[in-house]
Amino acid sequence: MSTQNEYIGSAKVLALIPKRKDFTDEAFHDYYRHPHGTLGNPISTMRRYVQSHQIHTDYLDNSQSKYGAVAELWFDSLNDASTFREHPIMVDHVIDDEPNFVDLDNLQFLLTKEDVVYSNPKAGTGLSAADMLFSPENRPISTKLLHFIGKEHTEWISDEDESLGLRIGALRHVRCIPTADVLDENAAFIGVRELWWPTRTAFQKGVEADKEAFEKLIKKTEGCHILLAQAERWR
Repeated sequence: MSTQNEYIGSAKVLALIPKRKDFTDEAFHDYYRHPHGTLGNPISTMRRYVQSHQIHTDYLDNSQSKYGAVAELWFDSLNDASTFREHPIMVDHVIDDEPNFVDLDNLQFLLTKEDVVYSNPKAGTGLSAADMLFSPENRPISTKLLHFIGKEHTEWISDEDESLGLRIGALRHVRCIPTADVLDENAAFIGVRELWWPTRTAFQKGVEADKEAFEKLIKKTEGCHILLAQAERWR
């Protein structure tokens, strides 16, 4: 298992996107996909792009809908990531489109590096052949839990993280660690935990199988934000 100081992958930006109050959930999600996603997808320095659309689950409280979506953008370097809003596509199209569906006063950004706890479960864990072959990297839609860690929880990384994720059936587990380059000085979070399942049903079955592990993994809730999402990979 990787440690807090072992970073795997390129620089990653996460944007927590609150919907404008006059938008329905459906209208917000559709607008984010198109035209907004269509306008932003051509950014030349962006290597990967995922839109994570919030979906309701009874395992979380009502605060889960505070942000309607999370944008996930990967770049080759910290410089590309920290300056992506200066890209011509952003300046000419995307930034001007944001007020059309986003509550800009509560929009937040985090600049991070990925610490991969595990990319897929090891052989011999009793998983089906399909589960062993699953990867969110090569499919357009998956289900994921995003746990944004509040600033007061400085010791949020644990040696138990890997085992807890496996106990609830998560097939990929990543911790996003903010870098020294601050994209948003007012960001309320110091890290992000991400866990993936192939489907929403798989998530539900995983949590039901070991609610104790689920509660332990997300026990830090004060000052945090947790949501379940349909992750839609654009590239």
